[in-house]
Amino acid sequence: MARWGLRWKSLLVLILAGVIASFIALTLGWYVVAEGRQYSAKTYSENYTELNYQKILAPMSRELALAKRLAQLGTVETWFADPENQVNKDAALYDINAFKQAFEDGAIFFATDKDLAYYYYDEHLPVDGDPQYHLDANVEANKWYFLTRNQTAPYNINVDLNEQLHKTKIWINVLVKHQGEFLGLAGTGFELGRFIESFTSSPQPGVQPFVINADTLKIEAHSNSGLVSIGGMGSAREDGITIMGLVEDAEPLQRAIAQAKSGTEVVTLRTRISGEPYVLSMRYMPDLNWLVATSVNLNEVRLLNTDLIMAVGIVFAVLLMVVLILFGFAVDRLVLQPLRQLQQSAKAISQGSYEVRLPVKYDDEIGDLSRTFNTMAQQVASHTAELESRVKARTQELEQSNAQIKEANRKIGDSIDYASLIQKAILPDRQMQQFLGEHHSVVWRPRDIVGGDFYVFHTNSEGCLLGIVDCAGHGVPGALMTMLMRAAIDKAVNELGISDPAKLLYSIDQTVRSMLHEENVSNQVATNADVGLVYIHQEGDTLRFSGAKIALYASDGQVVEKHQGCRRAIGDRKVGEYMNQDLPLSGWTYYMTTDGYLDQAGGDKQFGFGNKRFESLLLENAQRPLSQQTARFAEALDDYMGDLPQRDDITLLSFRFEH
Repeated sequence: MARWGLRWKSLLVLILAGVIASFIALTLGWYVVAEGRQYSAKTYSENYTELNYQKILAPMSRELALAKRLAQLGTVETWFADPENQVNKDAALYDINAFKQAFEDGAIFFATDKDLAYYYYDEHLPVDGDPQYHLDANVEANKWYFLTRNQTAPYNINVDLNEQLHKTKIWINVLVKHQGEFLGLAGTGFELGRFIESFTSSPQPGVQPFVINADTLKIEAHSNSGLVSIGGMGSAREDGITIMGLVEDAEPLQRAIAQAKSGTEVVTLRTRISGEPYVLSMRYMPDLNWLVATSVNLNEVRLLNTDLIMAVGIVFAVLLMVVLILFGFAVDRLVLQPLRQLQQSAKAISQGSYEVRLPVKYDDEIGDLSRTFNTMAQQVASHTAELESRVKARTQELEQSNAQIKEANRKIGDSIDYASLIQKAILPDRQMQQFLGEHHSVVWRPRDIVGGDFYVFHTNSEGCLLGIVDCAGHGVPGALMTMLMRAAIDKAVNELGISDPAKLLYSIDQTVRSMLHEENVSNQVATNADVGLVYIHQEGDTLRFSGAKIALYASDGQVVEKHQGCRRAIGDRKVGEYMNQDLPLSGWTYYMTTDGYLDQAGGDKQFGFGNKRFESLLLENAQRPLSQQTARFAEALDDYMGDLPQRDDITLLSFRFEH
C-alpha cells in the first residue's frame, strides 16, 4: 500500500504540474502576444518613417549635389564676375544648358550680383540668355535674395512661392563665390508633390504616414485633406490643424519633437488619438524643416494574427496537460518501478563491487538491461588490466612520435630562418643608406619569416634606380619568386642600364616568361609580380617612373597625387604596355607601396586599409622628416590592424629630394 500510495502521489504531482504549466503558458503567451504586437507596431512605424524620409531625401540630395556643381563651374564664376562680357556669358550659358537636363524638373535659375539679373529656365523655357526680371531690394518678393547673399552657409533650401514666376517649389540656393567674393546665386527648384503622394496613402489599415511643419506643427501632407493646412506645403496661412490638436497628452509629444529636432534618428512614442492607443514615429528633416511621421493605430493594425495565436496557445496548453498525465502513468508503470529495484544493485556496481549481480525479473527491455549490465560487470574487470597495458604502450609510441615531430620542426624552422637571412641579404639597405641617407625610408614587413616583397636599388655615375617588387604568394613560395625576380632585374639593369624604367620592365617581363616557360605562365598560380621603378638623375630636377600594377604617390602637404602604372603585372597573361612618366622632384615627397599595406584588414568593420585612408595619412605626414614618417606609417597600420593578423607581405618606400 505504501508503494501504491507513492505512485498516486507522483501522478497527482504530475497532474498539478500540468495544470500550473498550462496556466503559466497561457499567461506568458498572452503577455508575449501583447508585447509582440506593440513591438511589431513600433518597428514597423520606425522602418516606414525611415523609408519615407529616404524617399524625400534621395531626390533632394541629388538636386543639391547638382546645384553645388553648377555653382562651382569656372565659366559661371567668370561670367558672374563680369556679366557684361558676352563671350563669358555664352560660354557659361553653354555649360548651364548642359546642366539643365540633369535636374529633376529640368529647372535651373541663377542671379548675377553685379547687375541683379534673375534668370530662370525649365522644360518650357529654353536657355536663351535673357533674364526674367531684375532683383530690387525694395520689392517684398525679392527680399529672399538679399537675405541669402548675407548668409555664411554655402547654400540653403526652402519651400517658397516665387510670386514673379508664379511657381511654388522647393528651392535650392547655392552661393557662387570666387576667392571669398560673393558673385551671385545658382540653383534649381523642384516640386515634391509626387514624392508626397507616394507615401501619404496608407499601406494597410491603421497605418498613416504624414508630414508636419517643425515650427508651426501643422500637418502639411496627409491622406485626409481635412487635416492638411490650407494652401498646401510651404503655405504661410495661419489656418490648419496642428498635431498637438490631435493627441490627448501633448507634453510627451513636445519632448519627442524636441528630441527628433536635435538628433538624426527616428523618435517613437506611445500616445492616444481620439481615445485610441497609437504608436507615433517621427524623423526630422532639417533642410526642409519637416517632421516625417507615421502613426499606427494599435486597435486597427494587423501586423500579428493574435486571434489565431491565442487559439493555438489554448489548444497547446490543454494538450500539454493531457500528455503530462498520460506520460506520468506510462513512466511509472514501465520505468520507475523496475528502476527502483535496480537502484541498489547499481550503487554497488558504481562503488567497484563487480561481483554484485542484478536480479532479472522481467523479459523486456529492463530485463535485457539487467542481463547486459551483469555481462558488462564481468568484462570490465578483465578489460581494465588489458587497457592499462595498452595505454602504457601507446603512450610510449606517442612520446617517440612527438620527439620526431619536434626534431623535424626544428630543422624546418632552422632552414626558414636561414632563408630569411639570405633574403635580407639581397635587400640594398647599406647601399641606400650610403647613397640616399635621410632622403629615403622603408617599411618592410614580410607576413611570415620570409616573404614575396623586396626592394631594389642600383646606381651609376649619373643617378640611381629605386624600386619595389610584390611577387605573387608569400612565405616560402613568395621568397623563391623574389630570387627569380631579383635575377631578372639584375639582368635587365646589366643589359639596359637604369635610366629607362619602362624598358627595364619589358626586359624583366621577357626574362620571367623565358625562365618559367611562357606557354605555361598563364596556367600558374604564383608566377606574376607587381613592380614599380623610379630613376632619379643626380643633376636633374625630375624623376622618371614606370610601374607594373604599382602606383607612385606624391604629396606636398597640400594635395596627394596618384600616378598610375600599367594595369598588367610582370608575367601576366598578356604583356603590359609600360610607359615612362617624368615628374618634378622639388617640393614633393614620393611613395610606392605594395598592396599588402592597402589591403590589410582592420577597424571596427574589418575592412581593408584602403586608398582614401592611405592618402589621408600621406597628406598629414608629407612635410615631416622621412624617419618620422616611417614610424608614423608603421604606427597607423598597427593601430588599424588591432588584434587581426597580417594578411600579406608589406613594403612601403618613401623618398624626397630637394634641388
